[in-house]
Amino acid sequence: MKRYKLTSYDNASPATREVYNDFMRTTGSTTVPIWLQSLGHSSALAHAYWERAKGTLFAGYLPLSLKEMIVFVVSARNGARYCSACHAQNVLSLDKRLSFVDLHDFLHSEEGGCLPTYYSAVVAFAEKVAIDANGVSDEDFELLMDAGFTREEVCEIIAVIDMATMFNVYTSTLQLDLDPQYEAIL
Repeated sequence: MKRYKLTSYDNASPATREVYNDFMRTTGSTTVPIWLQSLGHSSALAHAYWERAKGTLFAGYLPLSLKEMIVFVVSARNGARYCSACHAQNVLSLDKRLSFVDLHDFLHSEEGGCLPTYYSAVVAFAEKVAIDANGVSDEDFELLMDAGFTREEVCEIIAVIDMATMFNVYTSTLQLDLDPQYEAIL
């Protein structure tokens, strides 16, 4: 059973088209992704989800490549097929040092694969929060700060983890199909 209906650009209300246009303008995309089209029946929901993503990913102190890695890791750990595929592609487009094989190996090897050092502390923190946010200790925060992150950046990391979790619940519950340009990593 298909759990969702897509609202194409041509069939969208003017208010939803405004959200679609803002998405394409902000991301440089020429198409509206399935996750956003699945919200297109309600301009209010489409707007709310897009503003959350835009404000979390495209504003703040941290580079987009790091935020995309956080979303990828959280999504993969949560088993969110759609989000992990989407954000794996985004990570690869932003960080040319990585390949699809690197991300696959990171997820599927017992040692966790080999990611650049820049991601290590944040990825470990994101995984811990995704598993049990109540289990995060002062030492976990100190490890991030020792790695050079400020308190404000740690709050931003947490906001990215939270946003990823929200989208994971949405896309997984609806069992969204992958956009044609995404390659499944799970």
